[in-house]
Amino acid sequence: RYIVTSPELAEIIAAIDGTQNIVGVTAECNYPLNLEQIVKVGNFGKVDFEKIISLNPTLVFTSGLEQELLTNELQKLDIPTAQFYPKSIDEMVTSIREIGKLIGTEKRANFVADSLQIEIEKIKEKPIGEKPSVYVEIYNNPIMSVSDKSFVGEVVQTAGGNNIFSELPREYSRVKAEAVIGANPEIIILTCPPEIT
Repeated sequence: RYIVTSPELAEIIAAIDGTQNIVGVTAECNYPLNLEQIVKVGNFGKVDFEKIISLNPTLVFTSGLEQELLTNELQKLDIPTAQFYPKSIDEMVTSIREIGKLIGTEKRANFVADSLQIEIEKIKEKPIGEKPSVYVEIYNNPIMSVSDKSFVGEVVQTAGGNNIFSELPREYSRVKAEAVIGANPEIIILTCPPEIT
């Protein structure tokens, strides 16, 4: 009985055939679509501990950043946790393999990880011409973007893009709207729903 509190981990577990054992997710875990039918235990930044306890999980999957505190709190409640926070493409591939071992789908996990590595190497081998400027917005209130030192930043670089915020105070950091407009990016990637005004 798994509870998953971060969307990237939910997607990994789904990709390696572990969805049937997920009994709770946070609101952001909405892909693949069948995850939307699973009981919600809060959101990425704030979970309902009573709901988690009521679901009697055998393991809760957590991530990093704001979830460091969540992991600590769950451990204080003697709830088994597994924390994965890949900071690079290589760490993501390793995490897929490790999660597969944890949930008993090691063969499928290794297949997914191997396939990803092959595709990544193919992308790296392709000749890159002029790099388009890219802006990634991971959150919109406040506006936040990514540095080249983040996982998302590495993905942009590997794909042949030029991140307009290559240097930031943190891997994921607030940015000013004026700075985005001033950089005039050729490609804009939104990882959160746009605000409707």
